[in-house]
Amino acid sequence: MVDKKYVQVYDHFRNLITSGSLAKGSRLPSVRRCAEQLGYSGTTVEQAYMMLAADGYIISRPRSGFYVTDLFSPERQAGTPKRLPEQQKTAVRYDFASAGADRESFRFEVWRRYMRSALRQDIRLLSYGEPQGERDLREVLAQYLEKNRSVFCSADSIVVGAGTQSLLNILCPLIPDRKDVILANDFFPQGQQTFEDYGFRVRRGSSLAGSAEGAIVYIAPSQLSRRRQAMPVRERAAFLKEAKARGNLIIEDDYNSEFSYAQRPAPSMQGLAEGKGVVYMGTFSRLLLPSIRLSYMVLPEELLPLYRARAGRYNQTASKAEQIALCQYMRDGNLESQIRKARKRYGQKAELICQEIREVFGPASEASPRGAGYLVSFRAGCGLSAEEILRRAGNAGIALRCRPVPGEEEREPEILLYLAAMETERYREALLSLRSALLSE
Repeated sequence: MVDKKYVQVYDHFRNLITSGSLAKGSRLPSVRRCAEQLGYSGTTVEQAYMMLAADGYIISRPRSGFYVTDLFSPERQAGTPKRLPEQQKTAVRYDFASAGADRESFRFEVWRRYMRSALRQDIRLLSYGEPQGERDLREVLAQYLEKNRSVFCSADSIVVGAGTQSLLNILCPLIPDRKDVILANDFFPQGQQTFEDYGFRVRRGSSLAGSAEGAIVYIAPSQLSRRRQAMPVRERAAFLKEAKARGNLIIEDDYNSEFSYAQRPAPSMQGLAEGKGVVYMGTFSRLLLPSIRLSYMVLPEELLPLYRARAGRYNQTASKAEQIALCQYMRDGNLESQIRKARKRYGQKAELICQEIREVFGPASEASPRGAGYLVSFRAGCGLSAEEILRRAGNAGIALRCRPVPGEEEREPEILLYLAAMETERYREALLSLRSALLSE
């Protein structure tokens, strides 16, 4: 398959730099001149230059141009120890492991407009952001969560931060008397690490049976169970009832709840509990872009005095400009529009790849969209362990995820394919390559 033109331009200059043909400090041709020389569009050349800059090969100097750095010069590389053979990895040709975003799922031009507007608010940007998050954003968030997720909250009970992990670093000191954490889902290893860093005893399990009284339960009910559906409302209510009887504190991570292709997401557990005994967490990193690090936490009434007593100890970790931009973005109705666009895009990709999986691996593959996210699961019918599937796929240049299904350990593990990074036109060739790797050895 022929590489995209910008990749060819990227490879051309990278080879010139690493071979020493373009020495440190050399100025690259202007975008326009390079486009004329190569017969490509200016956009193609500009995209290649941006990739070279992102990888450290060149640096942009305002009103001057692009210049070669010394990070990859032959002299510098000569002093770099070579990697041992066992450390070398097969290059990834097909990336089904990246949980990034699909280029077509997000309207960059709209977000740029709001960011430019935020950056024009000179006076407001001269000061540090509010430790709890910008007040106007928290007010808009409260309205959105009440309307769309049935969350009981106000601007005063919402804390904004740069990612769920940073918010857990605020939450953990508020609950030191609770020593045990139950992880009902296994998708967030960083959360487990944070709890362990604060001295909590962590175990995995979807049941409260046998758990310590007053344990913390970290659960993402909108993530699919082995029945391939989010936790039904009836089960959420029963779970809340048992947790209340045991004195558990629930941390509800509503990660990806908006990505429900077939139906409106179920009400949050926090809403079913009327805000009592549940810490509610959400993020925009998946819905918008992973690089927009904006997450939020809704604290229950019983934890608010503890937070307020400590709030002054924390600086705001999220970008103030991005908070200002997101606030107006939501006020103008763009978030709802983005949800519809993302649902449609990922729904189409999931439907297409499931069809391709059935054609390549057969109808017994059990290909199924994971309705609260943008991935699909299937079984290859190869009779291999998760470790062996990952090894063979890796050797074939295919990045994916694989795990046994809880309660179905005797069956072949599920293969999980994230859809964001892969172009749809490459699905079939990737699946044929995977089939060859898993079934031909």
